[in-house]
Amino acid sequence: MTGSDEPIAAMEWLLDRFETDDDVAYAEVGAVSQAKTDLIVTENGPRDELTFDETGVWCRVFADGAADYRYTTTLDEAALADVADRAVRGGKFLAQADSARFDQFTTHRAVHGGWATDRIDDVPLETKRSLVEAGLATAGDVDIERQWVNYADTHIEETMATTTESTVRTTLDRASVEYTLAVRDGPPVRRHAGSTEGAAFLNDLHDVFEAAAVDARAFEQSVATDVPTGKMTTVLSPCAAGQLFAFVSRYLEADMRDMGLSPYEVGDELGPESLTIADTVHAGSWAARGYDAELRPTTPVQLVKNGIVTRYLHNTTTGAEADVFPAGNAVHSVSFEQPPRIHARHLEVAPGDATDSTLCDGADVLVERFDDPWVRDEFERVQRSGVMPASALYARDIDRKTDDRIGRGCAAFPVAEGYRLLNGDRAGYIEGVSLVYDPATLRGVTAIGDIRDTVTGVDEKHKSHIPYAVTAPGIRLRTTFRPVE
Repeated sequence: MTGSDEPIAAMEWLLDRFETDDDVAYAEVGAVSQAKTDLIVTENGPRDELTFDETGVWCRVFADGAADYRYTTTLDEAALADVADRAVRGGKFLAQADSARFDQFTTHRAVHGGWATDRIDDVPLETKRSLVEAGLATAGDVDIERQWVNYADTHIEETMATTTESTVRTTLDRASVEYTLAVRDGPPVRRHAGSTEGAAFLNDLHDVFEAAAVDARAFEQSVATDVPTGKMTTVLSPCAAGQLFAFVSRYLEADMRDMGLSPYEVGDELGPESLTIADTVHAGSWAARGYDAELRPTTPVQLVKNGIVTRYLHNTTTGAEADVFPAGNAVHSVSFEQPPRIHARHLEVAPGDATDSTLCDGADVLVERFDDPWVRDEFERVQRSGVMPASALYARDIDRKTDDRIGRGCAAFPVAEGYRLLNGDRAGYIEGVSLVYDPATLRGVTAIGDIRDTVTGVDEKHKSHIPYAVTAPGIRLRTTFRPVE
């Protein structure tokens, strides 16, 4: 067998195993062949670089109303039998109060070739390294203590099938770069960029490095100013606004709602009438796939319209409970080792009509980017970061065992790159403060910008690392700042 034939044979073996097991109500199995590159480069040159191939199979198995997820790169029959047994036992041992539902009637058969014109793994490692090194040179005039880049790409060929006879073949070329510049006597500048457009992504690397260098120069030429506290008229850049909207979208995931952690119900006011948000699938986006982990075609979802929450993000199980057709939001983790989760893919926030000067005129603070938010409720922090089964309705069991979470939906967003504003111009950078977010914060939005930008990243949900992207405009709002705790 060839390298790609072996995982398909393993997938078929697992399907046969699950179809003949009376304890298994339903199963999804995927055969994966990957060609990977990992590269770390610092100002002193390459530190680590690796290219390798990996084949494996993943499965999500429903047994006794619950689901368990497994992935293995060992494809001999004994190892597959062990994976199958563990997956079945894992579902049965959950003792889930509500039985998860799955779609046993809809059958999908499709081939999706991805969005890459040229495969990313066809580009030599030497070329990728030289592009990264050239990118580091763009900040050569900046006084930095250190700079480094984590570059990674993967060409994925995947065949997925279910015990209800759905079959989908997909191809994906996913690449990303994380760039950090530690400015001397100033805050670090960090950037993430990623895409699924294949080798074409390499053409965009220079712009990523140059944009980061421009921001580093702005810090270098600025001085620290007084720390703002209390209520401020604040402008969030498109990237900072995108980070905020990415955080808010987590509360529109059906399993978060079932866990009792979402402060928003369908029909609630999230923001002003000018605020409209959809979860979409951009061709070539870092978070784009043609089909999700449940073999559902990925289609747009309207989440917020005219400031009102219109829908949650669902997988097949939660969609069946809510009588809502799923739109492909069972999103694969960046690594197949972790189970898929309900998550947004590429959020689109509709632009407004305010220019940059209008947003900044009379404002007190401009935030360019945030560090990772800190959730204030301890229970919510634990549940967000803790391990969860691959069964969304397990969240309800957790909700039944806990009291109402009166502090849900509250967080502090540390300012990573921000400035005091004076007469609409930057008057020195700020540090050591956090923007305070609560469920009513977006109702304080008074203007939405007419220019948008896209921010990408990786979100951790129950130990799964989920790619996300947000295209958003800048916004102006009244909000509170506090010293970083």
